[in-house]
Amino acid sequence: MKRVKKLALTSISTLFLATAFMLMGSVPAKAADLIKCAYPFWFGFAPTQVAAKLGYFAEEDLEVTWVFDNDRANVYPALDTNEINCTMRTIGEHMSRPLTPDSNLVVIGVIDVSVGADGVVGAPGINSVTDLIGKTFAGEINHPGTVMTAYALKQAGHSLSEVDVRLIATDDASAVFEDPEVAAVATWEPMLSEIVANTSREGSHILLSSKDFNGLITDVVIVNKQDYQANREKYAKFMRGIYRAVDLYKSDPDKFLEVAAPTYDVTPEAMAGDLGGVYYTSYEDALDFFGVGGHPKLTDVIEGLNDINVDLDLMDAPISFEVMVDPTLTEGLFDGHKR
Repeated sequence: MKRVKKLALTSISTLFLATAFMLMGSVPAKAADLIKCAYPFWFGFAPTQVAAKLGYFAEEDLEVTWVFDNDRANVYPALDTNEINCTMRTIGEHMSRPLTPDSNLVVIGVIDVSVGADGVVGAPGINSVTDLIGKTFAGEINHPGTVMTAYALKQAGHSLSEVDVRLIATDDASAVFEDPEVAAVATWEPMLSEIVANTSREGSHILLSSKDFNGLITDVVIVNKQDYQANREKYAKFMRGIYRAVDLYKSDPDKFLEVAAPTYDVTPEAMAGDLGGVYYTSYEDALDFFGVGGHPKLTDVIEGLNDINVDLDLMDAPISFEVMVDPTLTEGLFDGHKR
């Protein structure tokens, strides 16, 4: 699913955020607790809006406001200073600069995993990732498809440096792939399937899909660390609401989609189709990712992404799970609370 700027915030300030939230129709009534979020226009984050619309947050006296913005250059400075309190994006993208071990940010939740929504289209004759060596690969440097390509090459004993990388805007992927010199292009649904179906290059196919990478493309909830440490229960309310919305999707997807789709100006049917490659993470999944009672699944994901991001010069040095993540909020999150 395409992640785009629905509302571009050119300068996030307290005054601008207030205006942006008003434009989104989400200025809060007075509540005991308030969380302000800015994140990409992406169906994977819909549980947040569903939890708000169905009153899951209000039941705990929490107000959550949001604006859509995909630009980290806008979002991260505001998050670091607590002008906004949270964002959501892939863990691999989050790990990239400007994040450092002493950043005032912490991961406290997971919300979805790409299980086919992101991928790479290969040209005829490109049947494995190693067939890309010495050929042209097109994609954005921090795109999930590029990350998957780098990861797969590393697993095969190679690196992306052995490939001629052409940097493009993902929105241009269909046109770029028509160039016979391009051996593969990184993209996402619905463009991923559309390129395969409509390209003039007969025999093109999906070379890599996020469904085969076991959580490598996982979206996480990132918050201001100082505010989180001072107001843990506020963020516990936030995550309970999100996981309750995920529960609704799993038990009654039609109701979830009916509530969620208007936020994205699509029909429930269209949203359902695009969510085919997305897996919403339940509270039980969060326990697994954060290692409550066992080995944290997210540790393995972060270790793999550390290697890739350093190789791609997106990080100066690896950052560990322990530095980046606080799993303690997840343990016993629903003890004594409605689910």
